[in-house]
Amino acid sequence: MTSAFSFPEFRKVVYLLNSEMGKYEKQPERIPFNKLPNDLKVEITWEERIRNNGASQVITGRINKGKSLFFTGIIPVIENRWYMGNDYKFSNGVKSNSLVVFRFSDGDKQLSAYYFSNYYKFNREERITFVLQFIQHLNEH
Repeated sequence: MTSAFSFPEFRKVVYLLNSEMGKYEKQPERIPFNKLPNDLKVEITWEERIRNNGASQVITGRINKGKSLFFTGIIPVIENRWYMGNDYKFSNGVKSNSLVVFRFSDGDKQLSAYYFSNYYKFNREERITFVLQFIQHLNEH
């Protein structure tokens, strides 16, 4: 059955685990996507407000001048190692949110990030429904 659902534009970025560094490293792309950093680290979070949102882990980028260049709690969507998070930016005082769907595969050696620029559903149930439809779409194609 083919899904008639239309998805907003997204970019897939693949990372491979560097076990020595304990980080995922972005793989080369023909057309670089700079909204995600070159390396990502997965960590347990103890921050209560993040845990209250359903995220027991966070994904972070490098720290520059005391601030993480990328930071999101990752909330499990289904048991097959799929998670959702978000990325937000401020431009001219306006905040924009982007949905990021993560998938760990190959025994956690690979991390795929699907980045939906400036697309985000603030209603949690709608966001989960969207992510489940997206996963189904990927599995069908």
